[in-house]
Amino acid sequence: MAQFSATGGANGNPYSYQPSISSGLDFVYVFDGMANAQLYFTAGSPSLWTWSRFEQNQSSAVPVSPADVQVSGNQTSLTNIQPGGYMIDSAGLKKHFVYVVEYKPLQVNGISYSPDCESCHTLSVSALTNEMSYYKISGIKEIIDRQFTLSWNTAVWNSTSKEYDTKSQTKTVESTPIWSVKAPLIKTRFTITCNDQIAKFFGSTLNDVSDEYAAVAVEANPEAVIQTRTALNEDGNEDPTLVYQSGSQPTGSAPVTIRFSSKSSEAVQYKEWFFYDHADGSGTYSGRYSEDEFEYKFQETGTFYVKLVVSNASLTCQDSSNYFIPKVLESFLDCPNFFTPRSSPGENDEFRVVYKSIVSFKGTILNRWGNVLFVWSDPAIGWNGTYRGKAVSPGVYFYVIEAKGSDGVVYKKKGDINLLE
Repeated sequence: MAQFSATGGANGNPYSYQPSISSGLDFVYVFDGMANAQLYFTAGSPSLWTWSRFEQNQSSAVPVSPADVQVSGNQTSLTNIQPGGYMIDSAGLKKHFVYVVEYKPLQVNGISYSPDCESCHTLSVSALTNEMSYYKISGIKEIIDRQFTLSWNTAVWNSTSKEYDTKSQTKTVESTPIWSVKAPLIKTRFTITCNDQIAKFFGSTLNDVSDEYAAVAVEANPEAVIQTRTALNEDGNEDPTLVYQSGSQPTGSAPVTIRFSSKSSEAVQYKEWFFYDHADGSGTYSGRYSEDEFEYKFQETGTFYVKLVVSNASLTCQDSSNYFIPKVLESFLDCPNFFTPRSSPGENDEFRVVYKSIVSFKGTILNRWGNVLFVWSDPAIGWNGTYRGKAVSPGVYFYVIEAKGSDGVVYKKKGDINLLE
């Protein structure tokens, strides 16, 4: 039934806990200052108890001054105590051990980053602090674990708003204030807080703030949008409202105009868009661009590879996107053999070719006597069955078309077309 207790210190009572059994200690007491500090030992029955003090090992224990010892029945107490180990024993009975530690409000002696504030991906944040420790009865030093929380801000890309959002981050470690964190994308300050049970017990949580950290890590967030083409008779165009991320394949009928854009992170100072016609980055297709936003027109059939590379001011940190893989479809051209400009309005009202990836075009409509009724150079439009603003008679008419595809295919088409009521 033997038992220790303690009082004193600025808080009136120490923080106490039981260490591991292997330590040989019944308790560790942490006092907030040693003023009026006392240890008490209560036994099951009165006995002749002896108090001794040691620094690191029980074998070096020496008796305390009798003037500091009081006895009352089956309880004995010790005053004028100092940090260190205490042993109490009585001949033939079990020895008991406690260790007294003086509380040290944590002082962070600077916050540092490595390596040299130039980590592109992972940043190591550390601080030097005042440790508190005790000794097991075997003489082995044991550092009292503390709890440290690191707080800072970074930026996170918001794919909906197309902007960076500032986001607070925290990370807690035990014992040693060393953190490995993803390098922040914005300027920030690191705050270290000690808010473990000991600090809370004494009402002495710590906050220490670093100098401003300037971001060096960079991030690219490129997007691509195919510019709108609304011709109903052009085949192969994708939905112009789609926003493509890197790694995707915008596809369309030539000429395919794509708007590339990027809102890079704070530390980005240099950016280059690279255009290739091979997946291994060989065969430069069209040079480089350094704008935040620009349009590029793909006019040749094939598959292309576009990559954005960004870097910081010192060129020590770099980020690159996956390839955009624009695909320009092979050409195609076909002609209908009738149209109905005056019946079923809204359906088949014009003679229009069906086409894909046509980069040059000339069409001519003639009557049976060889008179030219209509000439056009845009395959997206067609003939509505009029001449000089008046509807022509139903019957057979003729077309002559010369065109060229983005794949180099030359089209020469002639034929008749029936204009039906």
